[in-house]
Amino acid sequence: MDTGDLLQLVVEASLALAGFAGVVNALAVRRERSLATVVRLRLVNLLSTSFASMFLSLGALGMLSAGLDESLVWRVVSGVGLLVSIYFSTESIRTVARTVGREQAWRNPTLWMINLPFAVVCGVQVWNVIALGAFWAFFLLVVALFAIGCASFVSLLFARTD
Repeated sequence: MDTGDLLQLVVEASLALAGFAGVVNALAVRRERSLATVVRLRLVNLLSTSFASMFLSLGALGMLSAGLDESLVWRVVSGVGLLVSIYFSTESIRTVARTVGREQAWRNPTLWMINLPFAVVCGVQVWNVIALGAFWAFFLLVVALFAIGCASFVSLLFARTD
């Protein structure tokens, strides 16, 4: 598979994942009338990661089709993705801290399981922007975003209703 095919695959999969979010949201609202803060956070995580991976991939495809140098394309989309990722992680941590309290948030294993590897992915993006300019580094970010979206989707499916 070439890079264009991989990016199109990410766009299609991200769109499908975002579509599933609508179904989960409709079922949850029908049951409870309003979403709990944690459920809403999971839904926002699912949608934001799906849309981020989709729009970053679409942006890369657009720049590649415009004839820009590939190294420049991977640097630009990695830089934009890095900014989006930092904002996404910060807001998720803040929301969890507001919901369960600061002490409890730091003991939350899910935050550590997601944000620690994601910090490594962000470090790779910094390296990609500054020196590397490679597709694989950008693709690592897109796959990480998609994986977080999938984890949010699974956690929504198996969330307790009590």
